[in-house]
Amino acid sequence: MLLGLALGVCLTGAWLWRSSSRTTATHRVLVVAPESSQQTDVNLGLETLMSDHFEVLAGLTVTHAPSIPSPAELRKLPADLALFRFQGRQEGGKLALTTQWTTAPDLLAGRPWRWDVQPPMDPGQAMETWVARWPLDRRHRIRAELYPRDPGRFWELLRAMAIRDDREATSRLADTQALAEAEPMCATAWATLGDHLYRSLWVDPAQAGIGLNSRTHKAFQRAVDLVPGYPRATFLWSLMLTDTGNQDLALRALDEAMHLRPRVPDLFLGFTYAGRTSGLLAGAHSAMVRREALLAPFSAASTWTVETTNLYLGDWAAFEEDLRQTAALRVDAGVLFYQGYLALLKGDRKTALARMEAAGTAQGFSPFQDLSRVYRALLEGRKEDGLAELRRIDEVRGKLRIPDGELTFKQAEAYSLLGDGGRAVDCATRAFVQGFSCARWYESSPFLETMRAHPRWPTLRRNIRERQAVLEGTFPPASFEP
Repeated sequence: MLLGLALGVCLTGAWLWRSSSRTTATHRVLVVAPESSQQTDVNLGLETLMSDHFEVLAGLTVTHAPSIPSPAELRKLPADLALFRFQGRQEGGKLALTTQWTTAPDLLAGRPWRWDVQPPMDPGQAMETWVARWPLDRRHRIRAELYPRDPGRFWELLRAMAIRDDREATSRLADTQALAEAEPMCATAWATLGDHLYRSLWVDPAQAGIGLNSRTHKAFQRAVDLVPGYPRATFLWSLMLTDTGNQDLALRALDEAMHLRPRVPDLFLGFTYAGRTSGLLAGAHSAMVRREALLAPFSAASTWTVETTNLYLGDWAAFEEDLRQTAALRVDAGVLFYQGYLALLKGDRKTALARMEAAGTAQGFSPFQDLSRVYRALLEGRKEDGLAELRRIDEVRGKLRIPDGELTFKQAEAYSLLGDGGRAVDCATRAFVQGFSCARWYESSPFLETMRAHPRWPTLRRNIRERQAVLEGTFPPASFEP
């Protein structure tokens, strides 16, 4: 009796929330993560799965927070934002799901969250019930599935989506592949397989088997075929395509997704990355500004990359602010490297050395660790050691199946700083072949002065400008806008 009354109150609250929310359309959702004691694989995977539902079915701007914002932060939140939190629990093969909704004005006024407590159900039924009750307009219909119909494979998918470590994702590839093949109409299974394959490109491509690039491409393609404009799959696919020098295809996939769901910030992050590495700096900057507007008042710092668009535009002050925002989110080898890189650009060799030393010993796995040791040798006057380390990096990176032309370009700058113009132009040519064709930075980077004195530089410069001109004709700045 009491349980029935409680469920009735929850359903009434959900209905009242749905009715009252019609006055102000919800375009954004802030997902507040479960408390650390509840951070199980179930909830980690559910957070990603639910975010996919918000983006795919409602086209919302989704942001995440580890806790409820402070009153001062709540006052800054836009009127079209709802706060959402959840807790999932596996009971046998069933999913018990509790969800809560509110708004910033309601929290500030001391009103309680609107609760919806679902009893344990088969996972598919639980997800359908959740979507049926949410206080949002469902703007998109899809023919495929966002979760497996088989209850056992539902939990397998959540465990796969909960993986945050690249090496674990690589070691579990066989299981993730089998899951996708067993659930051929489940778009999230294919997106998760593509995600894990993409990570393995960086970590251990040999372990992933033959045809890794093709398998990664096909997994993301399958996810997007099932759900046109699927934001998470399209974003990750665009990163993989950009890293392998296929910016043209990346920009086309992003364009299709953006026009279907123009409020998803990660799509504009993909535009910025593909655009800046192609030299389409006006479009990249436009996409970056659009993403910042969607995420405001939250920080737009990316968990994926260090934003270098302002660097290539020559706005060092703006680039320094981008670095500051990223460092507030995380401090890893990439952030430390670019802090040292900027200090060196500004002539502050002492700070540059300290940052490169820290980057070289930072935890985790990053190619910036090796590259920072090259710059450290340069700053310490050990040019021969620096050149030897660069040649070692060349040998290792030559075996990788995801070249990342932007990183190769940083190696070219290092060769040039170390006085080897011939190897610098060789490396810069490889960066160009790998897709990095930002003509402005090739021509203006202070670190490439030695290379630009080399007799082969004019030919490389002409090739870069020709490719950039083609891309500029295909993707004018307006194509980066909704």
